[in-house]
Amino acid sequence: MKRMDRKVYIKSMAQISRLQPDPDYGSLFSVMEARRMSRLMKRAVAVSHDALAQAGLSVPDAVIAGTGLGCIENTELFIRSLTGLSDTPLRPTHFMQSTHNTIASLIAIRLKCHGYNATYSHLGISFESALLDAFLRLKSGRARNALAGAFEEMTPDFARILNKGGYAVPTEDPLSETAVAMVLDTDPEAALCELTEVRLGFPAETDPSCPAVTDPSCPAVTGHLARPDYVARYGDNFSVSALGACDAVGLIAAGTYPAVCLENNFYGKSFATVLFKSVCGR
Repeated sequence: MKRMDRKVYIKSMAQISRLQPDPDYGSLFSVMEARRMSRLMKRAVAVSHDALAQAGLSVPDAVIAGTGLGCIENTELFIRSLTGLSDTPLRPTHFMQSTHNTIASLIAIRLKCHGYNATYSHLGISFESALLDAFLRLKSGRARNALAGAFEEMTPDFARILNKGGYAVPTEDPLSETAVAMVLDTDPEAALCELTEVRLGFPAETDPSCPAVTDPSCPAVTGHLARPDYVARYGDNFSVSALGACDAVGLIAAGTYPAVCLENNFYGKSFATVLFKSVCGR
């Protein structure tokens, strides 16, 4: 098969949002591990293990994460200790776990994955940036499969900053958190859907159209999810579009739509569209 001719499929997905409680972490972490890890990091490991288990995969070829804020709770703890605003001594762990690539690195270390590892921090299109990297890596033959995800947490202090900056209105769409992991593969066996296209950066107000399904054996696009749709359901955060992607995949897997276009217009500052479609001929 020629380079870039390979098809990419979503084999599995797992998520944690405001609509479901956190899982029992006892089977994943020891007491000491759990004490050292933030809630976001525990969620990231949990959804990654869940997605990989569903796909029957133990070690992916690549681990790619998207996050707008990273581990903001650890960042705040480190800054408070550094500036003397906290009574607790300065802890190196807070600094090490405050960097944005901590999440993808931790997942890879726990999985003993020595392959490609990357983190994208592009505010509201961080998830789509990670997904695009995984998509192109599989299509070009540089990987057979990949674990791609998006992870976001929110603290009271940062929520106040975002509200003052106009990124969210508390009475309309409360700020929330996201943990999503998806397994992408070039093997269509038992796939939930096909990932057809990922686009970044075009202005939605001048080009509102979603990518078209060009395969004549598949029906036309009939489903469409825009940012207001999934923000209304999950709340607002930099990676909420990953939860919208889970909804899109779920709609196709359930047979509700033959294809779904996910649109993300992040406050008019950045734009992304993702096209999912059914695995034709199954």
